Amino acid sequence: MPDITVSALGLDYADKTAIDDVSFTARDGEFLTLLGPSGCGKTTTLMSIAGLTNPSRGSITCGADVLFDSARSVNRPPEKRNCGVVFQSYAIWPHMSVAENVGYPLRLRKVRKPEIGSRVREALAMVGLDALADRYPHQLSGGQQQRVALARAVTYSPGVLLLDEPLSNLDAKLREQARGWLKEFQASVGLTTVFVTHDQDEALAMSDRVIVMNDGRIEQEGAPEDIYRRPATPFVASFLGSANLLDGTVDAPGRVRLDGGGQTVAVPEDGPLGGVQVMVRPEDVELMAPGADPDVAPLRGAVTSRMFVGSSYRYVVDCDGQSVTVSARERWEPGPVRLRVDREHCRLFPRDTAAGVAGSDRLEESSYA
Repeated sequence: MPDITVSALGLDYADKTAIDDVSFTARDGEFLTLLGPSGCGKTTTLMSIAGLTNPSRGSITCGADVLFDSARSVNRPPEKRNCGVVFQSYAIWPHMSVAENVGYPLRLRKVRKPEIGSRVREALAMVGLDALADRYPHQLSGGQQQRVALARAVTYSPGVLLLDEPLSNLDAKLREQARGWLKEFQASVGLTTVFVTHDQDEALAMSDRVIVMNDGRIEQEGAPEDIYRRPATPFVASFLGSANLLDGTVDAPGRVRLDGGGQTVAVPEDGPLGGVQVMVRPEDVELMAPGADPDVAPLRGAVTSRMFVGSSYRYVVDCDGQSVTVSARERWEPGPVRLRVDREHCRLFPRDTAAGVAGSDRLEESSYA
């Protein structure tokens, strides 16, 4: 299957730039995810690849085929781009049966009826719906409708698969099951896939590579674990998972003095001098008794709230006016504690990069139970 290469893509409206200088390559057979909040430009980028949105500048290629190139005035129509698209709403025709929906792209391409029947049966078997070919959309569950849309997208053997939040209409349990099924399906057919979502769990669980977008630009791209463990900006740290961002000052190599009470925390020694934010994930902070050895757990604080989330508890600890979210299996009561911070998993950002950080993952004080 071909690579999809997006180069210096931009889209300008009268008073806003929707996407600005977006460049990336979805490699042959890769499951690439565009992740970001609403309005970040991820769906606009996807629809530009599909030909359903016209960019202002840049280029898009699929292998050796040029789909769009503003400099050369090339803009291939959607039906000639060989892209399979699954929309958030699925866009299934309600008056057509499952088989008719799946076969519709083939009829548009003037494929002969015997071949249409054969390819429809093959596509439905791939998604496990071969027994439901004669049903209509209103007779299907949300998960089955999603599979119909996917079968329709692959029935004419597209070069690339474009998925615009196809799991967002499913309930929580079915959505979790669909993640595994969709990833297995994509790997089995070997389609180069670009997947759009705002759901961090989907991005981490399904992707070979993740591109985090914000305000029309790419903030960071890489393997899910790399981005989660080594975020490049405070925005990425806060959007991809939960993150504590603590204000302080590097006053010696490997040491940050936190604002408020002046407590210190050990950090990697390659941090910038001066005002910083220390990023640490909730699972990389350990709660310990108030009498614990200060050399082991140097930070003092007090548990102010707790939320039970099934596999663990989520605590908020006040450290001299700065809130620290902690994930722990043990149940702690309100009151004094000490905190052990995993130094190796801390990240430092210069204080002036904090602007535009995604909404923090804090618990409400009223959540204590």
